[in-house]
Amino acid sequence: MTAPPSIVDGQLPHGRWVCTEEEAKAAYVNGKPGDREAIWAEWQQITGVLRAVVGEIAACWLSGSFFTDKPDPSDIDCLYIVDSDRLVQAAQADARHAWLLQTVAASQVKNAFGVRVDSYVLEWKPTPGCEVLEGTRGYLQQRGYWDNLWCRVRDADARLDAIPRRGYLEVQLDGYK
Repeated sequence: MTAPPSIVDGQLPHGRWVCTEEEAKAAYVNGKPGDREAIWAEWQQITGVLRAVVGEIAACWLSGSFFTDKPDPSDIDCLYIVDSDRLVQAAQADARHAWLLQTVAASQVKNAFGVRVDSYVLEWKPTPGCEVLEGTRGYLQQRGYWDNLWCRVRDADARLDAIPRRGYLEVQLDGYK
């Protein structure tokens, strides 16, 4: 892994930047203005609760105004990448776990817990090789959707809105196993 990039022209440079949680915190939280430390702590809290339910979170893609030069971002956007089997097992084990998973996946943690986190879940389907196998098409489409979405910058010009122009972080949590 390399150190996360600096903010350039107000945002992360284009691409998916892989780092650790500690590297992300050092680069974008520690000593920064506004409520970044409090928002980061809320993200860590939600991450800890989700990890307690599913056991492991492979990684989390982070994006949004938190990773810009905006002096006081309102929240942090995250996509938890969790092994599909772990999600199914957790949801079947306990109705409260199923509710939590749905709440995190549908970006409802702001309302449910009063935190400044927009969260989603991507069910990771481990797939050998590059073939699209039975049951993996949805995962691959969703992964592409999120990558495409988080590389864009909103713009009134539809052409500019469609061009990848910013980056996001992939924070390795428990790793892909």
